[in-house]
Amino acid sequence: MMPMTLPNGTGMRARHFTPMVVALVLVGTALVANTVGKWMTYTSQPSSWTQSPERVPVTIGDIARSIPANMMRHSNERAGGGEIDTLHLAVLWPSLEGYSQETARAFADPGDRSPVLSLSLRADTGGLDTNERFERVWMSLAAGDAFPGPEGLALLPLAGDGLAGTDFVAHRNDGETLFAARCFTPRDQALAANCERTIRTGAGLLATYRFRQVHLRDWRSMDGAIATLVASFAP
Repeated sequence: MMPMTLPNGTGMRARHFTPMVVALVLVGTALVANTVGKWMTYTSQPSSWTQSPERVPVTIGDIARSIPANMMRHSNERAGGGEIDTLHLAVLWPSLEGYSQETARAFADPGDRSPVLSLSLRADTGGLDTNERFERVWMSLAAGDAFPGPEGLALLPLAGDGLAGTDFVAHRNDGETLFAARCFTPRDQALAANCERTIRTGAGLLATYRFRQVHLRDWRSMDGAIATLVASFAP
């Protein structure tokens, strides 16, 4: 796991909350529980792979795309045809290769340094991306001051009971560009430590990518690489 020690919460309580802030806190707490639940089962989700790079026509919402079959996690989605809400993909980081005989061992790696990057695509219907959630929700859920992370990132611990593990946001704002990724380190050391980020691709799609915490060091190149990959799916 990524070596880090999160500070304890400050224990301070705000004296006054506006209804809006209270609502944001409730929403944020629900998001914590939902996200943690997904991450706890992320590596155990059954997937079936194919080595075929043949492109499969799919429609995500009303957006047509052509996806290499060996990047598609689920066989029912590789069947093509019809409209789907969310497309589930996986590639290796940083090569962005799909599954093959040569990459099979890497795709099977469950460890904390696994190169597998999970990518979900769905139509952009106006939901918040990770940067927006950070600014509107998660900053109000901070459990203490941020502390230094890899490659200039700041790691902001989020409030929670800590029973399942440590929840934090890795972020960096240089005045022009904001990067934020939601991360979770399970208390159970048999489970991997992951991060998740959702971005708008400019192609009418929201892309959510999940990766091991060790790859936070590559944060500067991730968004661009994902956007380029998604653009390559144009029919």
